[in-house]
Amino acid sequence: MSTHSPSPSPEHPILAGMAAALNPPDDASPLPVGTRIGGDVVEGVLGRGGFATVYRVRSPSGYVSALKLLPLDEGPERAERAWREMSLGTRLSHPNLVRQLGAGQWPLKNPRYLWVKLELVEGPTLDEWGLAPGRLLGEVMERVLEVARALAVSHEAGVLHRDVKEANILVRQSTGQAVLVDFGVGYHPAYPTLTKGMFPPGTPAYRAPEAWAYGRAHAGEPGAHYRAGVGDDLYAVGVVLYRLLTGRFPFRPAEHGGEDVEAVLHREPLPPHLVNPRVPLAVEAVCLRLLAKTPEARYPGAVALCTVLEELRARTDVDWKQVLHPERRRPVKPWARWGRVLGVVGVGLAAALGAWWLGSGREVAPGGHTPEPVRAVVTPRVEVPPPPAAAPPLALRKDSAPVKQQQTSGPQPEATSKRRGAAMRNACLGLTGAALQACLGTQQVPSERPAPPPQACPTGAMEIMTGTLGLSLGEKKGVEWSDVRGRSVHVHEDATLNVPGDWEAGAGWSGKGFKVALPNNTRLSGKLYVKEGRVYGRFTEARTPLGVVYPMCLELTDTDGNVGLELQPGSGPGKMMVDPVVRVRVVDRFP
Repeated sequence: MSTHSPSPSPEHPILAGMAAALNPPDDASPLPVGTRIGGDVVEGVLGRGGFATVYRVRSPSGYVSALKLLPLDEGPERAERAWREMSLGTRLSHPNLVRQLGAGQWPLKNPRYLWVKLELVEGPTLDEWGLAPGRLLGEVMERVLEVARALAVSHEAGVLHRDVKEANILVRQSTGQAVLVDFGVGYHPAYPTLTKGMFPPGTPAYRAPEAWAYGRAHAGEPGAHYRAGVGDDLYAVGVVLYRLLTGRFPFRPAEHGGEDVEAVLHREPLPPHLVNPRVPLAVEAVCLRLLAKTPEARYPGAVALCTVLEELRARTDVDWKQVLHPERRRPVKPWARWGRVLGVVGVGLAAALGAWWLGSGREVAPGGHTPEPVRAVVTPRVEVPPPPAAAPPLALRKDSAPVKQQQTSGPQPEATSKRRGAAMRNACLGLTGAALQACLGTQQVPSERPAPPPQACPTGAMEIMTGTLGLSLGEKKGVEWSDVRGRSVHVHEDATLNVPGDWEAGAGWSGKGFKVALPNNTRLSGKLYVKEGRVYGRFTEARTPLGVVYPMCLELTDTDGNVGLELQPGSGPGKMMVDPVVRVRVVDRFP
């Protein structure tokens, strides 16, 4: 470019990326599309966590990969961990291990980041894949065998993963094979210990009994640090297998929340075949041995586990085509009962709604962050959410059905009716004559039912909310039906809300003990009902991404703090349309 050429527009993404390559951002905001790192060009963000950000990048030849950017200026421990992850990746090579393609520092002058380029493994996490309805027993056990092979190669190279869990195992879409990713907290004896606390980084629900026992025996001892071994990785495989077979963790959370350490140390998990009768006893035996209380009682190593799984797979007395999780019956879609709107009314209504949508000027918000440790390689998520109220496979326990609802308060019927009428007229804007009358006639209010009677909070809810979680009566939290903004969403009576970002009010140490936070992507379950043109809801359970369940007592409000939500255009019999972002409020009873 000539020195006399006009200055490029900063809004241009490619040129903005070139500028970013010379002057990286000072904050944690994602790099612009077009930023060049190590010869590759950034195309977007794949995931973010506390330690790193992962970008989708493309080489000059067109090869697409994942580039993990780790900061070097956030303290010596973070920097050393970044270098360790890069070094560990050079020691490992196997079809069931994520492949490292290169590494370096960025920018070249005064580097502030270490980048590690990895193959892009496109596919779901192991739990998303394995808990899908219709999954066969043989398929699940094949994936577990592949994880065992990955660990056998890793352990032979002297590398411990230390965070084996479903979120760090991807099922490659092209081959169907499991791939173990993210060695961000891995360990090799050649490197010094970085962890300052009792336990190395990892996920408590997958922590082995011997680690908890060491923590109890050395509590308060200065410098005490548990050193993980091969048995810790194998125990974590046992937790993964138990979840794939049963859809739940081996041990329920403690009454106060968090891990039930007493159960992990001294109780046996419920045999998988009692939770899911489709689990064969031969498979159950392998799972329970992996979950043994001492590493000596488990398998001697990953190689031995591979041998056992291969011998098990060869058995003909096991029905490997058994479906582990049968497909649930899908609800009938509302429009299948209504029939179709034909002729000028249907065409005019579609055009009017399209004009309303295009004229709204709203944008789609970016999705949430990937929990830490960040997935090393993931598939870019499609910005079209599932039906908001359709609960994930683990969203509700059979013994924890939400209570019925009752309206607590809300606007006067006359004001509500006026707003609803205005919303209907806006939806039908552009129609005239008979078409307009027909359109207005289709904007019906969902069927109203008698308000439920006053209801006490679930047992222990107030103690959990105020004690364990540190929440206050009347406290509000923004939640969402969907991460897609700018349009209404269809919700059902059995409602499930997502908590975006940690709900950490009061979390940390206090005079009354340690308060935990509800982590990002916690799901709130409850019931909805309609009264006088508004949707009201009571939410009685919170389930964290790790499966920890807390009883809750939360009522639904709009973003202005008014109890209930105003129905949006498109609502009708059996169909509630509401804004995608709402709030919940902590209450001590449902009036």
